[in-house]
Amino acid sequence: MMSINLQRPIVPAIAIEMINGRNRLLGIPKQKVQVVITLKDIKEFNEKLSESIEFFRDRADCFIITSSPRNICQSIVEKYNLDESLISTEYKDFSKLFNMLDEDKNLKKSLMIIDTNCQITHKDIL
Repeated sequence: MMSINLQRPIVPAIAIEMINGRNRLLGIPKQKVQVVITLKDIKEFNEKLSESIEFFRDRADCFIITSSPRNICQSIVEKYNLDESLISTEYKDFSKLFNMLDEDKNLKKSLMIIDTNCQITHKDIL
């Protein structure tokens, strides 16, 4: 049975286009928690992050949202042997919805965890 904590914001459903052209849905009830990482520069992606995503794969759906160009994202996918459905360059709607742009309209670096009830349980601007 799901239980909603009224102290936590509920995530509106949003479709995010990943670099492989497929849409993934954020903010719909799922079996796994959803982990969203925003990176202004995808080159900040590193081995530790890759290992963490792999370690939690059975328990968490990960999304990386970046304002980096698609070709740079592609090189990171190849370098770390990632699934192309992990990374999205569609940051504009997402960043408006979750207030993830700084004063200069750049994407903030952040970590957000959304539980199986579509509630934000953790949000950190890094």
